[in-house]
Amino acid sequence: MNQEKLFSQKRLSTLDGIKNRKKVKWLSHSAIEELNRCPRCFWLSYREGIKLPEGIQSRLANRFDQIIKRYFNFYRRQGKIPPMVEDKIAGKLQNPFRESYYCEIDNEYGFYGRLDECLINEKGEHIPIDFKTTSSDPRNKEILDSYQNQIDEYLFLMEENGLKTAGFGYLIYFFPIINLESAADLSMIIHVVKVKRKVKDIKSRIEAAVKVLKSRIPKGSISCSFCRWLAKVRRYCR
Repeated sequence: MNQEKLFSQKRLSTLDGIKNRKKVKWLSHSAIEELNRCPRCFWLSYREGIKLPEGIQSRLANRFDQIIKRYFNFYRRQGKIPPMVEDKIAGKLQNPFRESYYCEIDNEYGFYGRLDECLINEKGEHIPIDFKTTSSDPRNKEILDSYQNQIDEYLFLMEENGLKTAGFGYLIYFFPIINLESAADLSMIIHVVKVKRKVKDIKSRIEAAVKVLKSRIPKGSISCSFCRWLAKVRRYCR
């Protein structure tokens, strides 16, 4: 058994023990993003378990992610990079693939993340990959702040778990297009973006979120549509 597999198995065993400790409340990328949108909604969600109402959501993106992951797993078993991206990324797919990473912040809170995929370059450095299904052409568009944060957090988690990283990750966008001159010509744009680490001290960001949760309920954001709605209807609910 090679050293990487041995280390991975030992580490997973340790992390499974951490994960199963009921006293630890696990925050994720979505939690930090919710804090950025509105501290009050974040506090209510992760302190009191009062989640924001969900609107109508399409499951197509999740279903497509599952298909792409199966596609990558097929080529992982062959030790190859999938043909759709072989000219866009270099290295080998992590094998066995480890999806989840955990990091304790204190005795009450921890942080976790789940990768879509992971690449290992010739130096043995790990590169997180996240799949993005989009309804608009992703080419020549700036990276969303939340996507940048996501890659930064993945790098942090991987390093906290003892892995070497290359200091960047990849976003792989999938965008279906059709040639209007030929209704039968349906194809897919595969757009790969290299995202370099922007913030290294992710732990401070997470600790700030934990501090909010351990404090009294904060004020809502003036840009939060839920808090604005509540302010308007409160007088009718007495």
